[in-house]
Amino acid sequence: MENTLLDDIWAVILCGGRGSRLGSITETLPKPLVEVHDKPILWYTFLMLYKHGFRNFIFPLGYKGHMIKEFICREFEEYDCTIHFVDTGEDTLISGRLQKVTKLLPDHSNFFLLNGDTFFDFDIIDMYLLHRRKNSLLTLSSVGITSAYGIIIEKNNRIVDFSRDKKISHFSLDPENTFQGYVNAGLTWLNKDALDFVDLGIIGELEQNLFPILINNDRACHYKIEGNWFAIDTQKDLDIINSKPEGINHIGYALEETKKSLEKIYNLLNVQEE
Repeated sequence: MENTLLDDIWAVILCGGRGSRLGSITETLPKPLVEVHDKPILWYTFLMLYKHGFRNFIFPLGYKGHMIKEFICREFEEYDCTIHFVDTGEDTLISGRLQKVTKLLPDHSNFFLLNGDTFFDFDIIDMYLLHRRKNSLLTLSSVGITSAYGIIIEKNNRIVDFSRDKKISHFSLDPENTFQGYVNAGLTWLNKDALDFVDLGIIGELEQNLFPILINNDRACHYKIEGNWFAIDTQKDLDIINSKPEGINHIGYALEETKKSLEKIYNLLNVQEE
């Protein structure tokens, strides 16, 4: 918590969607407040960022946004942080949400854009250093994935193995393996100047309309996450990360270990406040 590298950097945590694919649970709760191992997803997100040195936060709110604001204020308002809440509408696209909050970001600043429904535990500072070193306007991150259906492994057109545990680091996109595909983790560093390439009010989907422009202008780079990552999108995902059934790649166990380390920070800070 002593690291000051990110003191002047902002995190924009997207938490305005309806989360309808989680079913009835989001009829009464916004998705970021759904609990995993007895803590809201957003509890992990905020403390993980705080642990890595973030002290400036923007929450573009939407569906049941008042509940998110109440939670953050109750749990973290006394921390040494700047926190902004902006009502960006219930059904607004990410580009529209960004348009409504960019005035809060300092000119030419870098900010970390992420969803409020993803568990992650990796070296965010290392990703930021790559972003700065490459002078990028956009740094995308990727993760290895484990298929719930198993992996058929071939060598020289002959099956040599079958596994339900191996992670896929990338995909071959052509027979010569010239192009590799990586799974986007949805954790992104952006420089505010990147937003000048488009009109956020009319472009539609941010990823489809802004990212290719930055890539074609050679202002983007790629960070491969080494650590834990899990997106909570459906009830099945929620069951997996809560270890019901046993989690893929033991993700439930990994989250419990992360929870223990974050609880130490949380308890220490709350004692100091008292």
